[in-house]
Amino acid sequence: MAMLGTADLYSNILANIIGGFVAAALVTLAAYLWNLRKHKIIKELIVIMGQAIEHRNAGEKRKFIDEKEWIQKAKIIEKNVIAKAKELSSTTGSLFEWLDRVPPYDPGDEVEKYLAILSTIIARIRELMERNS
Repeated sequence: MAMLGTADLYSNILANIIGGFVAAALVTLAAYLWNLRKHKIIKELIVIMGQAIEHRNAGEKRKFIDEKEWIQKAKIIEKNVIAKAKELSSTTGSLFEWLDRVPPYDPGDEVEKYLAILSTIIARIRELMERNS
């Protein structure tokens, strides 16, 4: 077994140090990009939250012409928030996806059902904002 010379030893140490810095830089870059992605999705959820607030307020005051159209738009908002939340994480998506499974409303009134769902969407997006601010 041949002995490593001093020059070989220093070049191996230098290569390991440089490799460590490169690895650390790559991990830092990946973490930064992941954080950027997360904040972009949260901003998009905030826009959806604004739509949900406006739509919920119109529903609470019964300021809609066609009830079925109002319900359809509420369903679209719900689908959009679920899709966007799933981009953030599957757990977050599940928190929004199961909103209509536990009825806090009168099952006979579909407007009340979606008012409750929109209110829960707004509350959950606010919680996400607080956790990620």
